[in-house]
Amino acid sequence: MHPLISKVVPVFVPSSFVETGGWPGPYATLNARGVALAWAIVLGDDAIQYVLHQVQCEWETERIDWKTRALQNLRERSPEPVGTGTLFRDNGEPWLVSLMYPDGLGPSRLLLTEELERFFPEGYRVVLPERSRAFAFASHLDPEEADTIDDLIRRNYSRGERPLSPEIFCPSDLLTATPVSTT
Repeated sequence: MHPLISKVVPVFVPSSFVETGGWPGPYATLNARGVALAWAIVLGDDAIQYVLHQVQCEWETERIDWKTRALQNLRERSPEPVGTGTLFRDNGEPWLVSLMYPDGLGPSRLLLTEELERFFPEGYRVVLPERSRAFAFASHLDPEEADTIDDLIRRNYSRGERPLSPEIFCPSDLLTATPVSTT
């Protein structure tokens, strides 16, 4: 088995990174405007290295389902319940989950839809304002909650070290990918 396969994870990057055609590895375009899906190898000290075409070819030659393994690796790296903070309504129902982890893979955890659906059985939406932080929140918000979301997006996108997207998405926008031929 290839030694790096246990360290591969999915990551979101600005689509501008891949649109020029010079991206060095596999990626997929998403329905989430301005966001693309790529894959990275987690190195020590919470650093990552993007998967290169050469590594992708090695995995595929070895018939490794590396995309499935990447999601499995992410799930194994994630605590249960998923999230680093939760806001609750007066009735005890969660309405917002923060995904901001020391490993910088918070937005990637939006791909853990089964886990997030447990928080939001009536549906949810997501934001990825910064490349190291994301939020999932209930589909139906009261005006105060909606203002909180708008403020989180504004603060994290405009002041973030690595802005990603100021848009609000349906979870399926992050799952609907068009793979780009990379070999």
